[in-house]
Amino acid sequence: MMLLKHTSLSDQIAEHITQEIVFDRLLPGEKLNEMALAKQLDVSTNSLREAIKILESRHLVVIKPRRGSWVCGVSQEEATELYDFIFLLFSELASRAASTWQEGELDDLIEIPPLLAEQHARNDVAGAHNIVFQFLPKMLRFTRNSYMGRTIISLIPLLQRYSYIALQEETSEFEVSLAIFNDLLANVLSRNAAAAAENILQYGQNQCQIVLRALQKREESMGA
Repeated sequence: MMLLKHTSLSDQIAEHITQEIVFDRLLPGEKLNEMALAKQLDVSTNSLREAIKILESRHLVVIKPRRGSWVCGVSQEEATELYDFIFLLFSELASRAASTWQEGELDDLIEIPPLLAEQHARNDVAGAHNIVFQFLPKMLRFTRNSYMGRTIISLIPLLQRYSYIALQEETSEFEVSLAIFNDLLANVLSRNAAAAAENILQYGQNQCQIVLRALQKREESMGA
């Protein structure tokens, strides 16, 4: 049975299945076997279906009326559109953080580079990946805008999915990412909003190219 947290059961189920999709344990195009999943997680089919609706809102599952639900595919077109949009939001978020941070608001941000450096020393790319995605929601305090915050939150699982694809493709990207993150922190601390925004755009463009290369290889291997 799943371990319960202080969230609704449907949210817990959705989070569990999100991780299965992000880390390719549920594959693109795979149909969700609702009965088997409900039995595996020891939950009702009604709770599971509510969770699947959440997954649809996260762009991870497509629901076909009276036919069931499937894991969404991945594509170069979707990756390009996702990175183009979400990193525009992230660049604005970085700019707002640099412009508006107040005493104490950057304390958890300052803790991130040493944690990432520790993962780098261990060559633990997956560990660093987890740290970044655990940290991202904390940055939403700087949006100062609930609509912007909810939009970013809804897209983070999809970004995590594509980011994991990039991680599998090029682990050497870790060092570049760490350098960019250190520059970002320095620019936020010095209230250089334009430079902080540029750091984020640079990171997004770089990672998007890695994702596109990985997806191209997937398509070629499937067509071989």
